[in-house]
Amino acid sequence: MNKHFLNFKCKININEISKILNISFDEVLSVNNFSSNLDKIYINDFVPFKDLKENSLSFLNNTNYDFGSISSGLCILEKKNIKFLHQNIIKIPFKSPKLGFSKILEYYVSKNFLNNHSIHPTAIIDETAKIGKNVNIGPYSLVGKRSVINDNTYISERVSISQDCIIGKNCIIQPGVVIEFTILNDSVKIASNSVLGKPGFGFVPNDYDTKLMPHVGSLLVGKGTNIGSNCTIDRGFIDNTIIGKSVMIDNQVHIGHNCIIEDLCIIAGQVGLSGSVYLEKNVRMGGDVSIKDNITIGENSIIAGASKVFNNIPKNSVIGGSPAQNLNDWKKIIASQRLNLKKQRFKTDDN
Repeated sequence: MNKHFLNFKCKININEISKILNISFDEVLSVNNFSSNLDKIYINDFVPFKDLKENSLSFLNNTNYDFGSISSGLCILEKKNIKFLHQNIIKIPFKSPKLGFSKILEYYVSKNFLNNHSIHPTAIIDETAKIGKNVNIGPYSLVGKRSVINDNTYISERVSISQDCIIGKNCIIQPGVVIEFTILNDSVKIASNSVLGKPGFGFVPNDYDTKLMPHVGSLLVGKGTNIGSNCTIDRGFIDNTIIGKSVMIDNQVHIGHNCIIEDLCIIAGQVGLSGSVYLEKNVRMGGDVSIKDNITIGENSIIAGASKVFNNIPKNSVIGGSPAQNLNDWKKIIASQRLNLKKQRFKTDDN
């Protein structure tokens, strides 16, 4: 952890760690050789495993290390790997070490960074807006008429929330975000400079009198969804744009009007979804994917990075290429093209 930016005073003891990970303190005791005072041991730093030291926490996902040089600190790992660690290292058993480490790191950061909530005097809040308990609203942020900000939400500086928006509990909205015609459910996180709920790119060509059509739909974002920096998500034209629960959206993603993205989808950076794209549950796509309008991607499908999708895709598909197709078929086509190119070069050399 970079102490220059995150020089916190907070300490987390073993009892807190066990509660965060939902494991019993007795389970931690059972895999360690300490008979007393284990509950008084704390952490105040997060480090890679190779830098593990006293009062620091790391995690172990594999066993390709020089374990002899590491003999102190706390480590989250699977039970099967406990035998590799020095007896003085405090072992914390957890089925997914990286996930456990992330949970504790999130708790630590939120306890320090988001613990002091206040409404800055430069914030502009309409008198008809409703602000819940323990809400932070940073400098020069705007909350419009009749908007609702629910409990324990953290709104950073220069955020604009227009009229009638609803922001759920425990949301985190970072600097420069613009929100309108939007309802956020609980625990949504939006990174800096993203724009949510603006009109989409809908119009009917009419020579020099072409205008964007008014958009009278809205944007609905489900619980636990994460939206990265510099994303744009349009509201619906007549119906709503809908983002489901626990959707992970990377930086610089565009989602057009009337898109529906179901729960647990993962969208990497620089993806572009045209209007009315429907991603069924648990779709995962790499960076720089483009999807044509009115396309449906079936649940559990995987789309390789830089693919261009022009047709509906059935569930459980693995696709790639431009135009996107079955990934293995695409790889065979690429291999065949390379082979043909190689043959042509040989013919040229022979001549």
